[in-house]
Amino acid sequence: MKLGNVEYCDAKFHRDIYPRCNPALGDVLLTKDGANTGNVAINSLEEPFSLLSSVCLLKADARLLVNRYLFYYLQSEEGLQQILGQMTGAAIKRIILKTIRVSKIPVPSLPEQQRIVATLDEAFQGITTAKANTEKNLRNARALFESHLQSVFTQRGKGWIEKPLADLCDIKHGFAFKSEFFTDRGDYVLLTPGNFYETGGYRDRGDKQKYYRGEIPKGFILAKGDMLVAMTEQAAGLLGSPILVPASNKFLHNQRLGLVQKKPGVPWINEFFFHVFNLQGVRDAIHDSGTGVKVRHTSPTKIGEVLVAFPSSVVEQQSIVAQLKDLEEQTQNLESLYQQKLAALDALKKSLLHQAFTGQLTAKSAANAITAPSPTTRSSTSAPKVRNSRSPGQRPGSDPKKELSPEGA
Repeated sequence: MKLGNVEYCDAKFHRDIYPRCNPALGDVLLTKDGANTGNVAINSLEEPFSLLSSVCLLKADARLLVNRYLFYYLQSEEGLQQILGQMTGAAIKRIILKTIRVSKIPVPSLPEQQRIVATLDEAFQGITTAKANTEKNLRNARALFESHLQSVFTQRGKGWIEKPLADLCDIKHGFAFKSEFFTDRGDYVLLTPGNFYETGGYRDRGDKQKYYRGEIPKGFILAKGDMLVAMTEQAAGLLGSPILVPASNKFLHNQRLGLVQKKPGVPWINEFFFHVFNLQGVRDAIHDSGTGVKVRHTSPTKIGEVLVAFPSSVVEQQSIVAQLKDLEEQTQNLESLYQQKLAALDALKKSLLHQAFTGQLTAKSAANAITAPSPTTRSSTSAPKVRNSRSPGQRPGSDPKKELSPEGA
């Protein structure tokens, strides 16, 4: 259970609903409504609390069923199919209590249930540790790149200068395209802040991508390599995020996005200043320039006040870009390996749950599965190399199936 975002009710409301829905330590909780339908947890709280109607309380008969066995069964493909396969609702998916009550579960002897639970507990502890280490390595890979990027601008060589962005570039507002011409397919992609990663770079939104079929004013079809900056913070950390347009004659310059264009005579290449906009100090300055409570906005004028440092030599800018590109590719390779390992660990967890409820799980098979190296771990996962440079750029048991005994909140 995660308790970081709980809501509170008054004492009278709690007294009214608690007698008919009184979760005790070790009870199983199942989400039956909404986007999180099918999520299951073991109650880890000893004190009384109230449950919303979207949560179903399952109290196991201790003479027949071990709570954690039920908990694991509901996470298995077999258990999920029993529950989720009977969902109703068009806009909001839900499982009705009647469906949960008549759902079947294989019930071996209590000692067999306890053996299965003990085996899964041990195996999943190993998986949890492996996932935590992999996620840490994933964060470290990105942190290494970010650290190197910051060092480019703190260990400056000769010829670096510092100026406000307004002296170097103009930032042009996008066009307010008419919503009646928005479509889910077409020749022109309508860029939005949703196309920006918080860490910078273009995000393909897939099925959620917007297209435009109306008349397009002159000057708002972008070219490959154009740089845009997000001027609305639809998600935390998005304000000031840059992208480089990936192709010509396909992407439209929409409102809330600033087109960054260098001024004549300024030593500037977009690929270098893309990294400038990704510096934490620059991002912080742009964020501080924003206004708004729920959603922050900034403007070309306010962005123009931000002070940045850069080499006056375009050749040096290109050299730094090349080094950062090399390091970024190595970082992405590492991130890909770690993402594959996380996916393999999730698949392993599903496999062990399947084995548990089809009579195939043994302590030895679970231990072997945990210790066997995945294909991704056979590859080298050493840290990216940084160039030295002054400017770094049978189902269990035979008992008959029995029904669950849920209580709904």
